[in-house]
Amino acid sequence: MKHFIKIALLPISLIGSCFSYANQISVDFLINELKIAHSEYLNGSIDSGLYALESLARLLESDKSATLMAETGPNNLAFTYIRIGLLHERAGNKRDADTYFSKALSLYQGERTDITQLKEAVVKLDLVPLSLSGSPLGQGS
Repeated sequence: MKHFIKIALLPISLIGSCFSYANQISVDFLINELKIAHSEYLNGSIDSGLYALESLARLLESDKSATLMAETGPNNLAFTYIRIGLLHERAGNKRDADTYFSKALSLYQGERTDITQLKEAVVKLDLVPLSLSGSPLGQGS
């Protein structure tokens, strides 16, 4: 009976390791998602911008590997939250905007700052054209 249990656990452990590997995000995939979300944020409707940025935020929340942070910058998630907050502000949803601004402020890595300064930094970053090799979406600090 013990031998049977050991054999039965082998496929379960293999399935678990496959799911773990499948959940890892490649740098190229993430950069592509950053570009799409940024484009929707700048050029799309408020709803399409929110959808794209919230999807990006979920990706960034799910994988905080050092490799991805080195490629995209340590403040990418914080700046994504700022952008979501700015869209909520444009839509007149102050409470939702404040929620995202608060999240951004708590995640921001750098000199001590306030939400106004972070919003200004994001607006400046958004004026910089995206490069082919990467993006300015969260590299500033």
